[in-house]
Amino acid sequence: MKARLIAITALASVSLNLNAQKLKYTPDLVAGHRSYTYMHNVNYYFNDRLKLNNLTLFDTEYTQDKENIFFIRNTVAYNITQKISVNAALGIKNPGAFFSAYVQYRIVKPVYSLSYSIGTTYQKGFSLEQSVSFEYMPHLKENLQGYFSVLAIGNLDDSGYPRGLQFIRLGIKQDKMMYGAASNFDQFNNGKKTLKNIGAFVKYNF
Repeated sequence: MKARLIAITALASVSLNLNAQKLKYTPDLVAGHRSYTYMHNVNYYFNDRLKLNNLTLFDTEYTQDKENIFFIRNTVAYNITQKISVNAALGIKNPGAFFSAYVQYRIVKPVYSLSYSIGTTYQKGFSLEQSVSFEYMPHLKENLQGYFSVLAIGNLDDSGYPRGLQFIRLGIKQDKMMYGAASNFDQFNNGKKTLKNIGAFVKYNF
């Protein structure tokens, strides 16, 4: 219940500022068989090199509320070149607060984008964190594109593979809206515990 209230509050507060040219807001909603998921990316651009990013995720079960997932990360990113940036982040996720520092390589083209990040995260100990994000939007006909995206994040430390996730989207893009089928996979404790959520998604680029 708390996760729902926080998600609604975050959505409302961001929506008040959508007309600002320096602000970009992208919510992603999933209704799956196990839970519903709210995720957003908010980017505020100070200039061509410096930006602030907020990534927020709430995954809430429909009934038991025993396997809820939360992730909130605020990142300052500085572009060294058009493709390479250095990043510092503070946030909170299961099971507590964390700090990250990483380098990101990003390519953006009209029909696809690809980014790869590598760095360290401290949460009750240091871990190596890597992430890959890929979006592909081939043109199908006028004002209609296909949409495929993958987000994969993994942490490695001396105990093995404490945390990982893979989010997959497959559907249609019309103007600024995307919708279709979604799959979310979350792994904990070296894969001993895996949560799955398969359903439908809608995403919008404000």
